[in-house]
Amino acid sequence: MSVKLRFRRMGRRKAPVYGLVATDSRSPRDGRFIEDLGRYEPVAEPSTFKVDTERVLYWLGQGAQPSDTVRNLLQKEGVLLQWALTRQGKEADEIETALAEFRERQQVKAGTATKKTNAERRAEALQAERASAKEKAAQLAKERAEREAELQKQREEAEAAARAEAEEARAAAASDAADSEALTTAADAPAAGGDSETPAAAVTGEPVAQTSSQADGDDDTADEKADAEAEGGDAAVAEATPESVAAEAPDAAEEQPAATATTSQEVADATAAAMAAQTEAGAKEDDAVTEAPATEAPDTTGTSGDQPAGDTPPAAGTPDDLTAISGVGPKYSGILTDAGITTFAQLAETPTERVQEMISEAGSSSPGSEETWPEQARMLAAGDTDGHAAYVESLKS
Repeated sequence: MSVKLRFRRMGRRKAPVYGLVATDSRSPRDGRFIEDLGRYEPVAEPSTFKVDTERVLYWLGQGAQPSDTVRNLLQKEGVLLQWALTRQGKEADEIETALAEFRERQQVKAGTATKKTNAERRAEALQAERASAKEKAAQLAKERAEREAELQKQREEAEAAARAEAEEARAAAASDAADSEALTTAADAPAAGGDSETPAAAVTGEPVAQTSSQADGDDDTADEKADAEAEGGDAAVAEATPESVAAEAPDAAEEQPAATATTSQEVADATAAAMAAQTEAGAKEDDAVTEAPATEAPDTTGTSGDQPAGDTPPAAGTPDDLTAISGVGPKYSGILTDAGITTFAQLAETPTERVQEMISEAGSSSPGSEETWPEQARMLAAGDTDGHAAYVESLKS
């Protein structure tokens, strides 16, 4: 039988503990063994390896062969060094001195390359993650500040552009108003200058000194023009202009060849009389047009054919919102409007049978509430909105 020094698994799931045993090489790993020689806990912080050195040396002396993992651990613990020195016949003092030096070298080596525990690695990872998160937060804050500054700059530029446009609009409006005022002033100036010229100057073509009687004649003429415009005699006033009077003046001179000299007063009186006569003629024509009997409109309220008189809607006034009636939606409102019913008063005077015929002729189905439409329309036409609301509420109950 060959003896082997190896580990057998013990402990719990995810927390293994290995026992160092001397066992038959033909036995399974976790099967029967000859002797328990120690414990190895790799998941402990730090890992531990406890071994019975004397019994291990005994089994080594009996020819037992350690596994690779057991060999490495026995070498780190100095057991294999002790076994080699024993085989060489060294004294116990020499063996102890050699083991002390070996353990010192192992401690120095462990101090220079200390293995980090899982807790230390987790703490370092957590610290690195926190540092990364802090750096990322600082970067995000910087980017947010830059975006805010850019948005603020864009808002300021937009506000400045809006103010500039508003200033340009106000300046343009002020310029247009100034131009309009200048045009109005320029248009009024020639009219005022034309009014200052007397009819006598227009007739004779020579400057005539204005007297008090001539000024009175001008005032009378202005009053007659105002009366003629108020009564609708614009055509007569247009004909009684200084040009028309000047055109008629030669004819008057031909009819009276005996008159060889005309004074300014006579010219003014003649002009005023002619304008008064024409104004009176225009006023009479306007009165005749006003007093003419109006042509009677054909009676469209009567009945035609076989249609009963009660089916014809009354005359339409200002259209009402027929959808205010409960049961009348946009579709039925369009049907009623196409049939000539556009007001509450018309619908109130229309019989229910006629309303049903309109809906049927339009190819639509009956809503079932058309019997209440005339009554609702009567209330709405009378302005009784409260009564209409109460009536509609009673229909719902």
